[in-house]
Amino acid sequence: MGSIELRRIHIRDSAALRSRGLMEGTLSLIEDDIRSFGQGSSGEAMIALKNEEVYALVKLFRPDRRMCRAHLEFVFTKDANADTQSAIVDRMLEYCFLEEFYHKVTVICDSGNEGLERIITGAGFVQEAVLRDEVRKKTGFSDSGLFSMLSYEYPTYNVCFVPFERGVAMVGGGKDYIDKVRLFHYGQKIEDDKFAENVAGGLGLLEESGALARNDGRYSIDEEQLEYLPEEVGKAGMQLSEYFESSRAGFDVNIRFSQGTDFQREVWKALCGIPYGATVSYEDIAMKVTGGDKAKARKITRAVGSACGDNPVAVIVPCHRVIGKDGSIVGYSAGIDIKDYLLLHESFTAVTPLGVKEA
Repeated sequence: MGSIELRRIHIRDSAALRSRGLMEGTLSLIEDDIRSFGQGSSGEAMIALKNEEVYALVKLFRPDRRMCRAHLEFVFTKDANADTQSAIVDRMLEYCFLEEFYHKVTVICDSGNEGLERIITGAGFVQEAVLRDEVRKKTGFSDSGLFSMLSYEYPTYNVCFVPFERGVAMVGGGKDYIDKVRLFHYGQKIEDDKFAENVAGGLGLLEESGALARNDGRYSIDEEQLEYLPEEVGKAGMQLSEYFESSRAGFDVNIRFSQGTDFQREVWKALCGIPYGATVSYEDIAMKVTGGDKAKARKITRAVGSACGDNPVAVIVPCHRVIGKDGSIVGYSAGIDIKDYLLLHESFTAVTPLGVKEA
């Protein structure tokens, strides 16, 4: 089955939308309707395609943009089977949460549309209300269910937050992998990850200033949150918690390097071989990457340092264990004080290491 392509509706789509039964009337009327979708900031219309064939018209309404809320209406073609409809709903959720950064997404489903209800509940929506006489039908009006999903309930990709002495570790990923671990100081804002900021706000982890609050017990990952989290993210979050509690020295999680050059990935893989509690120099890593060629290693040592700074999976890929050749603690994206804390934390802890594997 082909993947779902999602894009905004265009005037040139009018004929295809009519032939696929998604819009009715003359081409002129359909074109007028398409123009009206693009006016103002209250919403937009999109089409979903598979193998270049249109299978759905999706209307997105923004009742209150400041609250980051979006409401969706799906119109599927008659030949869009359940798998195709589910894939379209999943792709639309990805768009809403990870591309447009809404915190809440809602869908209304009337009592006679059990198929759509199965699909949206299967995607992770929960019913939060019954709307009386919400939908007009030929025989009158019908009650409908209001279904919603919040950013921290998104099951395909999500983040969790693990506190430690100096700040908070943010873990991100999907059901089968993690692709980020970032470290923040308490009182620091999550300025370049709007989705993570929405999740933190929804979980009550932010101060009024928008910065991460100090740990007063609010960061505990409870059973309800674990139910929503993608499996590997919850697993990594629990293992990081054990690491900070000095009861774990390594991590049994799948890592996906979703970004980075071939050279950077090679460096990151080399970092995974540094034992718990040990330190190596940037030149040591350069030697490993070059297969022991000293001349080449000297030339790429600075590049190795830069790759360590760009490591997307802190702690689990232990770039904090790389120090200057003279033993100095230098270069850490989360701050030298956090790097120093991690090294001291490991030096005073004796636990059995575990392995790290790449997804």
